[in-house]
Amino acid sequence: MSNDPFSAIVAQVKLVVWDLDETFWGGTLSEEGIQPIAENIAIIRELVDRGIMCSICSKNDFAPAQAALEKLGIWELFVFPHIAWSPKGQAIAQMIDEMGLRDENVLFLDDNHLNLEEAVFFSPRLMTVDASKGPLSGLLDLPQLKGKADKEHSRLQQYKVMEQKRHERENSGLSNTDFLRQSGIKIKIITDVENHMDRVLEILNRTNQLNFTKERANTEAERKALDQLLAVSGMHAGLIHVQDRYGDYGVVGFFCVRTKFSGTTVHHFAFSCRTLNMGVEQWVWDYLNRPEFKVVGPVASQLNTPETVDWITEVPDFDADLSNAVDRRLCLVGGCDLLQVSFYCGTNRDEFVNKQDDQGKLVRYDDVGFILNERHKSLRHSNPLRSFVGQTLDDMLAFDKSVAEADLTLLSLYFSVPSDLFFSYGGETWGGDYIATIPPRRFKKLMSVPETAARFSKEMYHRRFTLEERLDMTRAAFARVSGLRRPDAPLFILSAVSEHGEQAKRTYEIRKGYNAMCRSFCDATPNAHFIDIDTLLSADEFADSDHYTRTGYFKIADFVNKRAAEILEIVPIKAVV
Repeated sequence: MSNDPFSAIVAQVKLVVWDLDETFWGGTLSEEGIQPIAENIAIIRELVDRGIMCSICSKNDFAPAQAALEKLGIWELFVFPHIAWSPKGQAIAQMIDEMGLRDENVLFLDDNHLNLEEAVFFSPRLMTVDASKGPLSGLLDLPQLKGKADKEHSRLQQYKVMEQKRHERENSGLSNTDFLRQSGIKIKIITDVENHMDRVLEILNRTNQLNFTKERANTEAERKALDQLLAVSGMHAGLIHVQDRYGDYGVVGFFCVRTKFSGTTVHHFAFSCRTLNMGVEQWVWDYLNRPEFKVVGPVASQLNTPETVDWITEVPDFDADLSNAVDRRLCLVGGCDLLQVSFYCGTNRDEFVNKQDDQGKLVRYDDVGFILNERHKSLRHSNPLRSFVGQTLDDMLAFDKSVAEADLTLLSLYFSVPSDLFFSYGGETWGGDYIATIPPRRFKKLMSVPETAARFSKEMYHRRFTLEERLDMTRAAFARVSGLRRPDAPLFILSAVSEHGEQAKRTYEIRKGYNAMCRSFCDATPNAHFIDIDTLLSADEFADSDHYTRTGYFKIADFVNKRAAEILEIVPIKAVV
């Protein structure tokens, strides 16, 4: 057996639970009285300064114990104290659960070995120290109690908020869900994560119970990999800041995902235990459209819960007047660019962007046919529309409704202009009354099946439109959208990139013509606004001619949000903190 009294302390300590009599102080409070131990008082103060919480589990009467600790000037440094004559094992287990911690990160100090053994019985990975074996001064020298500097006691205050909530919940008579609904929980998503990397690393490296991916960034190589990941085109990352009417929980979560038409890849999804059982992680999962990913256990919470988390509100700023901003509805139509921009434009939005159909084939809505085709009932059962194009009449009707009701519409329709895969189909006229642009990847898959290719050749008619004709159709699509919207609802049109990347060089004249047409349309149309990507973004924010870095997508969204706020005279939904 080791002679080291601290040999059981093998993991990072987040909470130290103190017995009082003959441990924290000398003597017995209810009998001969107590003798304060100055060294232990100093340990308490230093632990809290390091962000390590202290609690109490003592068999005593509550009021006299509180009075004694107040006299010593340290009562407010303890959280979730259990001072009663009940058994300690279950009390400590409940304390750990209420604080959202794991027993392996908790240290219990007691002079009675039976109390220590009982506590371990209920919390098997609990670390213990027998305080009867000698002074506790060496605790502060252990690397497991190094903590992280917190002279302002922000972590202590966060646990005080949790303690207050527990007390009010227990005395409110409300169910847990009803209690959450009256708590006024608000979330702010911080997207400029590069300016908050210390907190990102802390969440990734210190969280366990609610770290659903268990990907770390401890080593130099892991940190470099994280930086490279955040720089990937189309990567979406955010920190989660939470407040409610009880207080400020600080930044409690981090996610990093990449969404393409084929689906969302989750790289990081981790949260602090401070907000356990508040529904925060479930809300963020919903915010990201419930991406499927392999959860690396163990985790203390399930994402797919029976209840809808309707008690959390996203806000641009905690102190802003949200009466207009939170209700703003957006309609977005485009390809990969808008799929990424949409993340930063608020949650009340309708997206008509790249997706996969049930057969894994690409469906695009940045197609002039989707906007211009007559909404005739015959399209409801149109095999060419459903099988070859991938769109539906319901999609078209939903788009019309969305534009008519939106407070802001954002279009990116360059895709149709350079394509030579224009086709017509259906209707009463020879050659077809409806038009569509088939994405090259979809066309290749359709042609790879002989029966489908044969049917396609009979029902779809190839159209060789000139560049001017294609630009005219795109302008007509803009005009139809403008006619559907309310006059006070701004229309934003995204340019094609013409000055960055090899693809832009090869298609420069097409892109130049498209941008000139877009600018001309916006100049001639009230409340229509052209977004010139070439001038808005810096050179290092272009991944290639058609994709941008995460900060590039963020910049586009921020421009739209701020410009719309000026037009609508509302609180902007900020993409920047």
